[in-house]
Parts: sequence; C-alpha cells; structure tokens
Amino acid sequence: MAVKGFLEASRKVVDGIDLIIKAVIVISIAVMLGVICLQVFFRFVLNSPLAWPEELARFAMIWSSLLAAVYVQLERGHLSLDFFVKHFPPKVSICIRILMNIIIIIFMVVVVFGGIQEAYTLMGLKTGALRVSRAVPYLAIPVTCGLFALVTMFLVFKDIAEIVRK
Repeated sequence: MAVKGFLEASRKVVDGIDLIIKAVIVISIAVMLGVICLQVFFRFVLNSPLAWPEELARFAMIWSSLLAAVYVQLERGHLSLDFFVKHFPPKVSICIRILMNIIIIIFMVVVVFGGIQEAYTLMGLKTGALRVSRAVPYLAIPVTCGLFALVTMFLVFKDIAEIVRK
C-alpha cells in the first residue's frame, strides 16, 4: 500500500514536470518560428538583417530538443534493443529494464555535475549577439539531464511496483 501511495504522489510531481516541459517545448518552437520569420522579413524585405535571431533560434532549439528527450523518456518512447529481452519471462524483462534505467540515471547524474561545472566556467562570458551569459545554453544540459534522471527514477519505481503486483 505504501508503494502505491508513493507512486501516486510521484506521479503528480512527474505530471507537473511533464506539463511544464510541454509548455516550454511549445514556447521554444514558437520562438524559433517567430524569430526566423522576423529574420527572413528583415533580411529579404527590408534588406537589413538583424544580428540576434539566429542565436535566439539556436538557443530555443537546444532547449526544446533536450526537453523533448525528457518527454520521450517519460513515454518510454526512446529506441531500445529489446529483441532478446522480450524473450525472457515478464519479471526478468522488467528487472533488466530497471537495471538499464539505473545505468541511465547514473550517467545522467554524472552529466549533471559536469554540465554545472561547464556552465559555471562560462558564467562570465557573454554570447555574441544577445549578450547573455554563455551559461544559458549550456545549462540546458544539466537541467534536462537532471529531469531525465528524475523521470527515469519514476519509471524505475513504476517497474518495481509492477513486479510487486505480479
């Protein structure tokens, strides 16, 4: 019963994260579309290109694509080589999936710490056109890897609950 309550509580947190991720992805794609259209207008109609739209579109693409990877992980939509795994009994398949997810979590935690160090190193440097800290695009890596690890932990808990049920 405690596992079920914990799973329900964590599901609410993950649903909130999922909603935020979807909103940021939609906003990022809208920003990309808007600034690229703006740049095309200024470049080809007014013959006076702006300096910053390419950089903003690049940053939006970085954030949206990395957040989309988190969203896909929550949906268990990433490609996996499960040809052999699906031939095992269901409990063994779930245990292998849990082991793979634990390895992913460990990797993501290592990347989070490396990404934070890299962003901290670049904190004082400014980007060329937007003049914002170079840490802004680099923070996409530790933020999304942290979210990826959190979502993967939820999937591990979900798999453990499935084993307990069977």
